[in-house]
Amino acid sequence: MKAMLKKAAAVVSAAVLCAAAVGCSNKDTESSKSESNLVGGPSDGMSLDEDDMPYGATMTSLKSSTNDKLTLDVDFDPRYFAQEGTDYPEIYLISNYLTALQNGDEDAMKEVFYVPYLERSVKERNYESVKDYLEKYLDVLMTKAHGQFEFTYFTVDTCLNENESEDLTSFSEIDAKLDLAAGEKLSEKVKSRKLVYLDVTLKDVENKYYQLNSYLGYDISVYVYNIDGKYYLL
Repeated sequence: MKAMLKKAAAVVSAAVLCAAAVGCSNKDTESSKSESNLVGGPSDGMSLDEDDMPYGATMTSLKSSTNDKLTLDVDFDPRYFAQEGTDYPEIYLISNYLTALQNGDEDAMKEVFYVPYLERSVKERNYESVKDYLEKYLDVLMTKAHGQFEFTYFTVDTCLNENESEDLTSFSEIDAKLDLAAGEKLSEKVKSRKLVYLDVTLKDVENKYYQLNSYLGYDISVYVYNIDGKYYLL
């Protein structure tokens, strides 16, 4: 798991986190990992139930080639995500988000985000609109990739829920922004909250593969909320 002791990294929406130098957690400034958060076997003489193991102890893979609800291949720990039958709606949402970013698809972005929150967030970061944000994001990444690029795969590196410290998640601040964007106490209808950190693999114009996080120099995170029974990104 990543060390996530920089509160500033946790208070910006996913739409802003992917813009260069905005709302990012720089790896050079992150605190050291806590041993209690590391994936690994129990100490000698101890045994842990699966539910007591840290995030990452039971990773699984889903392939877009065999799942038509998934746009990218993914590795994640299923214990930390909602499951509906054989489906993982939160994972699908994140996959669709990354594909929307890659394609600069404003309509697709609005399908996965709570739109009033998204629109307010991009304007707070001095973008004229969601479309303006996407165009500038793509300009930055295409410059670095020297042309067209493609996201091929992602790993959910860390997932924090409401059992974690507010210092790590800043859920109360996100709730306040959500209420402001909605014009009502929408946070009272929130059924679950997660802060998810992602490692994303991309292929550039020369068919070379990179970790997007290393490519851009900051970690990518996204809030996943269940609001009144529907999942949204914030």
